[in-house]
Amino acid sequence: MLQTPFTCGKCGSTAVRKNGSRNGQPKYQCTTCRHQALFVPAAVGKAVQYAQVELLLLERVSQRAIVRLTGVSRPTIVKLAKKSADHTAVAAQTEPAPGTRTG
Repeated sequence: MLQTPFTCGKCGSTAVRKNGSRNGQPKYQCTTCRHQALFVPAAVGKAVQYAQVELLLLERVSQRAIVRLTGVSRPTIVKLAKKSADHTAVAAQTEPAPGTRTG
């Protein structure tokens, strides 16, 4: 079983214990500051799906095909495409062009 460490949203401590449930979701309480909340860890599955979407975008697969292959919604794919385009544009500006001299 994959265990993800919860951190308190108030103090940042990782000393958190389970304290009941609400609507089927476990509640946790920080033992340092006594703050209680529904701590939701980052979804590991979504990170894997989003990485797969970014790889398919690099392969120039159509957005609708990516929806069928991964099950990720089209607006999310558009958002990821814009984000990856911004990252590649910034990287292209900082790197010198191939074959040019620096110095």
